[in-house]
Amino acid sequence: MNATSPEPLLSADQLGKIYPLAEEPSDWLVATLLRRFAATGPAGWRARLLRRADRRAPLFTALKDVSFDVRPGESLGVIGRNGAGKSTLLQLLAGVMQPTTGTLRRRGTSAALLELGSGLNPDFTGRQNLQLMAQLSGVPTGDIALHCEEVEAFAEIGTFIHLPVKTYSTGMLLRLAFAVQTFLRPDLFIVDEALSVGDVFFQAKCSRFFKERMEQGMALILVTHDLPTVKALCQRTLVLHQGRPIFLGDSAEAVARYHEVNQARSTAKTTGAPTDEPVALPSGAALRNWTSADEIGSREAELIHVDICDLSGRSQREFLVGETPCLRFYAIAKQPLAHVHFTLQIGDRHGHVLYAVTTMHLQSSIPHMEPGRLYRCDLVLRQSPGIGDFIIDAGLGLGDRGDGAPLHHLHRVGGIAALAFRASSPTPPFLGPANYQAEVRWAEDAG
Repeated sequence: MNATSPEPLLSADQLGKIYPLAEEPSDWLVATLLRRFAATGPAGWRARLLRRADRRAPLFTALKDVSFDVRPGESLGVIGRNGAGKSTLLQLLAGVMQPTTGTLRRRGTSAALLELGSGLNPDFTGRQNLQLMAQLSGVPTGDIALHCEEVEAFAEIGTFIHLPVKTYSTGMLLRLAFAVQTFLRPDLFIVDEALSVGDVFFQAKCSRFFKERMEQGMALILVTHDLPTVKALCQRTLVLHQGRPIFLGDSAEAVARYHEVNQARSTAKTTGAPTDEPVALPSGAALRNWTSADEIGSREAELIHVDICDLSGRSQREFLVGETPCLRFYAIAKQPLAHVHFTLQIGDRHGHVLYAVTTMHLQSSIPHMEPGRLYRCDLVLRQSPGIGDFIIDAGLGLGDRGDGAPLHHLHRVGGIAALAFRASSPTPPFLGPANYQAEVRWAEDAG
């Protein structure tokens, strides 16, 4: 570790959690005693005792070999499918449970928001809960009223602050539960998936809260299924799969790894011949003309070349706002495939997704791909993004997971190309990453 790096606020070393699966409490007790005796008793009995213990209460490993450090100002995401071990890990980090194996070292103060309404008395009003939490948090008596006003403003639940918490909707309960945390100035904040139920405005407020506190040195551990949020808020991300860590590192790479390991396997088969006209690469075109290493997929078909051009086919990477770019992708198959879809995602330099579409959304696909034959897909952007530089992700996929995104990634490349839009005059016609073409209408008498 660098001598100037601050000490970790939290260090997990080979954390693990094992549960005995017993039908009756007596089975759990007997199995526990047998395992303890096997560990300390005669060596010749060990295997026999462990077999008897496993028959009484088999062991289930919910989490195994998880290690990481979190330092002041750092943010760590935790992603994985349901049952991957995320909740178990956070309960260990929050001190709700003790690990079966490994060690956990903490330094400084921490706060955890693991479920809706945690720490709130359902029979108290929102304001009474705030006053109680302020007292428990050590806020001086003379400052409690001021702090409560700040928290009420953050929660934005209006007159419901005077009603019992048990009458709150899920959204209001979340707002109050999160707003209570603004009382605290923890060194480490641990947040579970609960934030996903908030509306977009509250989520934006929470995002600003996190960023401001991290700038002041607070560390964050965030669990969510919202992968763009992970890439936007978290410097590093831990990917869990079946209770084991499979990746820890850059959040964009972690999201790609998550997609790779969780992609569903397609059973698509093909018969028949393609109906497309023959395609050839442009003269002198280089294969794999990108430098990105962010690639996933099973590779039964691959992207081999990308070009950005105007509608006449002339290569061009920079456009004026209002001009129409054409994103041109070339692909080749290694085996027969049916109904292959192209995928496109446009994002800003911070990883925020601005637009994503597949040819399934556009009600189109390649009916048949034959091995060794070249195919081309042109995606024309009739409505350009706003002023700025944008990153293109593209891919090939099979199936539909339910929202138009592919079930199975054949080949996906993150950062395959860049696209820029500039203002046509020194004074831009609008600001921001999107142009909604606002119109103004005046009325002399609004009465």
